[in-house]
Amino acid sequence: MATKKPKPKEMSVGLILLIYVAFGLFVAWIIPAGREFLTRWRWAVILAILVLLGALVVPPIRRWLAKATASRRAGMIVFVVIPLLLVLVGIIVVLPSQYQTTVVRSVFFLVVCLFPAAMYYLFIATSKYSLLYEFLTNLDRLGLLTHRQWPLSPSPDVEIMRGLESDRQRRVLTYLRKFEAVYGPLPDNSLKQILEATAPPSTSTDPHWDQIVSSGFTTTFTQETTVPLVLATVLIALGWLITLPPWLAKAPEWPASLIPQQTPVHFAFLGAYFFSLQLLFRRYVRWDLDASAYVAIALRIILAVIGTWVVVQAVVVLFPQQDQQTWLSVLGFAIGVFPPVVWQFVQAVIKKATGATVLLPSLQSQMPLSDLDGFTVWHEARLEEEDIENIPNMATADLVELMLNTRFSPDRIIDWVDQAILYTHLGPEQKKNLATSPRARLRTHGIRTATSLTEAYQKSKAYGDPDTFEKILSGEGRSPIRSLVDTVATNPNLELIRTWRGLAEAAAQRTAQPDP
Repeated sequence: MATKKPKPKEMSVGLILLIYVAFGLFVAWIIPAGREFLTRWRWAVILAILVLLGALVVPPIRRWLAKATASRRAGMIVFVVIPLLLVLVGIIVVLPSQYQTTVVRSVFFLVVCLFPAAMYYLFIATSKYSLLYEFLTNLDRLGLLTHRQWPLSPSPDVEIMRGLESDRQRRVLTYLRKFEAVYGPLPDNSLKQILEATAPPSTSTDPHWDQIVSSGFTTTFTQETTVPLVLATVLIALGWLITLPPWLAKAPEWPASLIPQQTPVHFAFLGAYFFSLQLLFRRYVRWDLDASAYVAIALRIILAVIGTWVVVQAVVVLFPQQDQQTWLSVLGFAIGVFPPVVWQFVQAVIKKATGATVLLPSLQSQMPLSDLDGFTVWHEARLEEEDIENIPNMATADLVELMLNTRFSPDRIIDWVDQAILYTHLGPEQKKNLATSPRARLRTHGIRTATSLTEAYQKSKAYGDPDTFEKILSGEGRSPIRSLVDTVATNPNLELIRTWRGLAEAAAQRTAQPDP
């Protein structure tokens, strides 16, 4: 019987390493040059020894944490780890005054550079693969797991049933492939099981599928996700190095330790970091943190720096006699938060230099996403990654893709697309007549989405007052309500939205009921 080879003990190796370090320090101390070096850089030597000791105790602590209960682990963090970190930070007080500001900036630099990447680590470490059941449930509510024209007859034609089932399975398999592209491959046997379990006429979803397929998910931290994360972290590190350089920290006053370099480019980086950090947090709490977020961060930092270079020159042209330095830094911060501001300054410079206003196209849409109810700048930034930049784009967006990729609330996505369908057909509003615009007049009757319009129109027939209802938007000639109801019905997303809201089934029941 083979005997197991004993594993080396980390503590024994650590003790040997400490002995060698102690011997090296002793030899250095008895040498005059070494003693001078140790005396001059004693704080750095002490810090290095503390780091070494911390690295040696990590493996035993990890083994203890793996076996300890949750309460003991919490106590370890609260009463041991946090006080130890506070002590390490407090060591800054005993350092020579000429090094204190440098160390403060260095600690701050490590925190702000590692924080975005740490958020991604927490997302990977704590995310639970409970998304498949939710995804299939949303498909079911949209009516995509069953065939939309499944025979209602108790004995439908067999060939028709086979054809419809084949089409349905291909469609569902396409959606599952999209799911795999985002969250990793599913086991082959699970694909067949899902297709059979969602077969009509009784559509069902099994909440235990997540446990079945979790083992088949690939890790989210792959080569494709690593590159954007590294690039964003490098750009963030470069930005903080030039904004708060530790090697230039000469002031002994502690309040001056965190005063950044005050130029427009530095504040542009601060604006980009300010916006990016909040964007990461919002995506983290929605379980929507992926590689695209870090690509967006890297792009925002680069655009902020380049845009600030351009705007500084534009300001010199627009205001040659004024002292620009007093407000250029604030403008740089605004550019970091909202890079499109740059284009407005470029247009102003072209207009002043040439007197023309049509040389450059405008980047502002006549129907921005901000016109939708419940929309914020954070939602706009996220949907730009999905190539949705205005209301017409939202009206024709792929609902399944949005639910799969953005992790917004499905009901919120449905409501946005529903609004966008109506607003697209109504067209852009004139700013001079906002109070009397078609959109405002419909809102006075509680109509803010395409489905609410069609339902209100159908209900007006049941109430016997369709003529009065049509006068909401009526002018001369045929009432525009009729044409509006007919045209919004041509949008491919409207049927899915009606199914989601349960309106399609209600309409079918009304149609099936005989007239009195």
